[in-house]
Amino acid sequence: MALTFSTALSGLRASSNAMSVTGNNIANANTVGYKESDTSFSDVYFNHIGSLQIGNGVRTTSTPTNFAQGTLDDSASPLSAAIQGAGFFVVRDGAGVQTYTRAGDFTLDRDGFLVTPTGDKVQGYAAINGVIPPGAAISSIQVPIGETVSPQVTSQVTLRMNLNAADAAGSEFHAPVQVYDSKGATHTLDLIFTKQTDGSYLMNATVDGNAAQASADGSAAQAAPVAFTFDSNGLLLTPATSLAIIPDQTQLGGATLPSININLRQTNPDGTPGAPNFTNFSTLSAVSSTSQDGYGTGALSGLSFSERRDGTLYAVFSNGQTRPIAQLALATFNSQNGLKRLGNNLYAETLASGPPSIGAGSSGGRGDVVGNALEQSNVDLASEFTDLMVAQRSFQANSRVITTINQTLQELLQII
Repeated sequence: MALTFSTALSGLRASSNAMSVTGNNIANANTVGYKESDTSFSDVYFNHIGSLQIGNGVRTTSTPTNFAQGTLDDSASPLSAAIQGAGFFVVRDGAGVQTYTRAGDFTLDRDGFLVTPTGDKVQGYAAINGVIPPGAAISSIQVPIGETVSPQVTSQVTLRMNLNAADAAGSEFHAPVQVYDSKGATHTLDLIFTKQTDGSYLMNATVDGNAAQASADGSAAQAAPVAFTFDSNGLLLTPATSLAIIPDQTQLGGATLPSININLRQTNPDGTPGAPNFTNFSTLSAVSSTSQDGYGTGALSGLSFSERRDGTLYAVFSNGQTRPIAQLALATFNSQNGLKRLGNNLYAETLASGPPSIGAGSSGGRGDVVGNALEQSNVDLASEFTDLMVAQRSFQANSRVITTINQTLQELLQII
């Protein structure tokens, strides 16, 4: 009879454990990156009476983690990241202890380190001079708060434009474009085309209204205008290979703006010269697009993760330039079910999990790193409530067993 009490008590304990696990899952239904736990049971047999094997109840053997992918939701924070697929973010606490998490709700601390909500520093591969070196060791990711990017002098300008073949001789068309000097100051380069009686054009260039020299097809720089001629189809004939504008350096306030190459033709995919950028069709004179390779000084204005989903974090500067800061490290394990839960969305390596294999996202079987997103809990509330009701019924049934045994004992005492 005592054994029967213990059997029913083991059922109560097992049911209570199941309800605790289920309750914990329900409590974490909105926890970022949370993975639900299940409850596994096994039967207990201690006593053998002859050929009889009388069970001694049940026990909770494990609470395995369900690592199924959670839903990815958009996040307003550019520092948020989610893993789609296998892997864990690598983090370290203040004592240097390395742990792992699926929760990517990262922020910056006062020193610019990328951290978890509990202050653990996110690990990755730091960029050196804008390049992430292969084979580098992981370290804490730090954002260079307050960094500025130096200006770049304009050396290439591309104008796609048409000069109206129907315009009268003597008409002018201006094609201005903004360029940058060595100090990051902006200047206006203006190409002025004047129609000639023979249908050609003479091009003069100015920078901020000051006359500039020009060199066409490798000729010496000179102040004389450059002749633009077109064939009967309105396609550029001359200049044939190159056109460079040389600004007056004395008008730049101590900065420099060397020769500016005007790209006369588009470039084919194989690198050969393509269609001309200057045409002479009977339609309105207009510049359809302009581009140049210079930029001014830029201050750090934002951060973003790479659209390639490899976990590269970029610094975004006010001049439109971007530079990689670091690449998030992801860890995978031979047996992720062997990881130990630490709380705070953290997992620790164990002998059962094996050592981590650490590398970049989207490589070596590791998942993609999705920026501006968070992985939500994979708890299915409908299933959890069903499990909760099953555990409750089991608890009630075992309670009824104890009640029945107690009544039986009372009847025996009355007989005695």
